[in-house]
Amino acid sequence: MIQAQTAARSAPNTNLDALIYAERIIMLYRQLPTSVTGNMLGALVLAGAFFHARPLGLIAGWAACVTILQMSRLVLHLRFRRDGFVLKDVRRAAIVWAAGTGISGMLWGSTALLFFISDQFLYQAALTVLVFGITASAIPLIGSHLPSFYLFIVPALVPFIARNIVEGGAFFDERVVHYVISFTEAAVMVGFASFARNYNRMLIESLRNRFEKQALAERLAEQNVDLEQARVAAEQANRSKTQFFAAASHDLRQPLHAMGLFAAALMHKVRDPEVTGVISSINASVQALETLFNELLDISKLDSGVIKPEVRNFKLDEVFDRLRGEFAAEAAAKGLRLSIAHTPHVVASDAMLLERVMRNLVSNAVRYTPAGEIAVTATPAGGTLRIAVRDTGIGIRPEHQQRIFEEFFQLGNPARTSRKGLGLGLSIVQRLCGLLGYSIGLASEYGKGSAFSFDVPLGVKGARQHDTADVAAPAQTDLTGKVIVVIDDESAVLEGMHALLAGWGAEVLGSATGDDVVAAIHAAGKMPVFLIVDHRLGDGANGIAVAQRIRRELDPEIPALLVTGSITPELAEQARAAGLEFMLKPVTADNLRLCISAALKPNLPAGG
Repeated sequence: MIQAQTAARSAPNTNLDALIYAERIIMLYRQLPTSVTGNMLGALVLAGAFFHARPLGLIAGWAACVTILQMSRLVLHLRFRRDGFVLKDVRRAAIVWAAGTGISGMLWGSTALLFFISDQFLYQAALTVLVFGITASAIPLIGSHLPSFYLFIVPALVPFIARNIVEGGAFFDERVVHYVISFTEAAVMVGFASFARNYNRMLIESLRNRFEKQALAERLAEQNVDLEQARVAAEQANRSKTQFFAAASHDLRQPLHAMGLFAAALMHKVRDPEVTGVISSINASVQALETLFNELLDISKLDSGVIKPEVRNFKLDEVFDRLRGEFAAEAAAKGLRLSIAHTPHVVASDAMLLERVMRNLVSNAVRYTPAGEIAVTATPAGGTLRIAVRDTGIGIRPEHQQRIFEEFFQLGNPARTSRKGLGLGLSIVQRLCGLLGYSIGLASEYGKGSAFSFDVPLGVKGARQHDTADVAAPAQTDLTGKVIVVIDDESAVLEGMHALLAGWGAEVLGSATGDDVVAAIHAAGKMPVFLIVDHRLGDGANGIAVAQRIRRELDPEIPALLVTGSITPELAEQARAAGLEFMLKPVTADNLRLCISAALKPNLPAGG
């Protein structure tokens, strides 16, 4: 494959910005097969979903247009692989690519006219989730070239926003639902654009650091000078990666957080079963996207060394009990026998990381075992406990037994359907085991099953044990008439939180900065019972400091919750040290209600 470095050798006087631009365009062409595959699969899913709802000629005509466009783009990829291009051809290649993405965006946007069925909320939800999913997947594929990304996202999503605005209904509730969906879609589109900008900026910084380091390494090989600059460049590259994933976490979680709040608020206002089904679909989509982001960010955090194990003594059976409760129903639904042994042993490990390893292994076993049994055992072996997960599933061929630990590699899922996972589970398992100092073993026979195993140090009996059991959920507290303060500089989040809390009966005082909260409370003559504060506020303000200031001026005992999209590992400890609860966006309505109830239960008098 032709790289920007090859182009540089053909034009040695080319400046660094031209090299970076060339590499970004090369990334577009290199990832074209993935883009073509995703578009064709999306078109196939749409055709199948609307086969009985739209004329066959319409479906065939639209699918033919998608196929012709994607095949023409595949020809571009094959020509690029054969010939490559030098720097003087880069801008022309970028224009050709951007034109193709613009046409692709218009084709997907046209579905809002061709396949958007009035009064059929289930079809509308399916179409919206499909197109927005295609758009989300385009961010890492074409985000390296912002003109191409904007030419795709605007014609693809704006028609859906407009369609929901003009979509009427016989009843007021129906019109409100369409307006809320349109607003949510606009917020998601803005979130996608923000993430693409951050991705593009971090990518440019990373490429700049890479080329600078390469140029520096070449000079050092010739002159053996300036070693300190190489170290600084490497540290900057690592900081850029950390900043990118922090920005990715925050910017992507914001629209998901707002979407979840609006959906939960609607669930309390709408009684139409068909509409509640649409809202449930939205919630399911939010959870699926959150799972994807979390797994991608987990990979990054493990690679960058952000996660540090906290080794403590705890009863292994507590972890096993939760695995039984989590996977028993899923295994039974497939007709599988799930056997998780009871064990009296105490182990010395990080309870959360070990449970994550076990959950991924058991989930994988359930997914790839069509019939038979899954067994989880713990056997003493010297000073360790050998934990094994065995199944009677499809097994793994010898040539694939190392590749299954690679990111996105999957067996038995050529169509890349999301219900079979993303191919990240075993990659995370291997990284977690490496972080904990364990060696993951695999024994498998194709067609007969597999066994994954690793050794965990036994804990010291009699030593203080860490309780990993879940705390019982408190009963929900009546919030009728209670004042809750919400501080967030994102208007969509503020409105969504207001709609949700008001639906629970609370009086909501919203603020973008927190500066006006104390005066508003004194004017109202009613003290708040709970504070919900975003961490990153406008003008560099800190949510923890804002909450502490408000509590000092009103009442130091007011319970407060810090909500954030940041993955900074020290932030949770800082929040709790300041007396605040901590939640990572997107926050579900159920978890928020439980948090408020747990905080208010001992504090509220009987009459409020």
